[in-house]
Amino acid sequence: MAATDTSRPVRAARAAALLVIVALVLLGTAQAATAALPPISARSYIVVQPDTGDVVASRNPSGERPIASTTKMMTALLSIEHARPSDVFRVASYNLSPGESTAGLRAGEKMRVGDLLRALMLPSANEAAVTLAIGVAGSQARFVKMMNQRARQLGLRHTHFGNPIGLDVGANHSSARDLAKLAQVLRANAFLRATMNMRRATLHSGPVGRVVVNRNSLVQEIGWVDGVKTGHTTLAGFVLVEEQDERWGRFG
Repeated sequence: MAATDTSRPVRAARAAALLVIVALVLLGTAQAATAALPPISARSYIVVQPDTGDVVASRNPSGERPIASTTKMMTALLSIEHARPSDVFRVASYNLSPGESTAGLRAGEKMRVGDLLRALMLPSANEAAVTLAIGVAGSQARFVKMMNQRARQLGLRHTHFGNPIGLDVGANHSSARDLAKLAQVLRANAFLRATMNMRRATLHSGPVGRVVVNRNSLVQEIGWVDGVKTGHTTLAGFVLVEEQDERWGRFG
């Protein structure tokens, strides 16, 4: 099943997350941590105070579940660790299935890694994920091995990757607790931190400049949300990893 992202489920997260969100990670501040949380109907979630690691609230935080396009957080991390934003990769050939997320990149185009990461994190482009994987590791299979090795290094005990996109194939799963850890590692990188908080970005490499839009409607509509990543597949349901800006002291 294709890994897709839509704005509709993210709006649902503000209204008790509905029943379809299966992993909710909110990275809050000390003041927010003491605020009353709204009702959350997600099957699995965790609310973490990142500077102390304190768990403010949780439900089945170690439960292993499919994670859809939040998989791309690890794809982004490995890409920034093994390539520079100025490096150039050739867009890989990838056959998009109906409904898959895309930035409209064409096979053979030369794109800077920085632009590929923006395409990966904002519109959640699957062809960008494949291109980064092949550009970094030479093949998707080798990149997946790197993903799982990095997960072990980070202590993500309930995480296993089967592909760099988040497709519902193979053993591709994680937990709310592991996603929270991964999000904090991701946001320690200045480039990725700035990227995931963009409402839109212009891609300047490739033959034609493109504007890509962040599908996370919380980033689009709420000033204190700074990312991180959304995801959706039929098997995973709707998945949200979010951070709250430290300048704001309340939820919702």
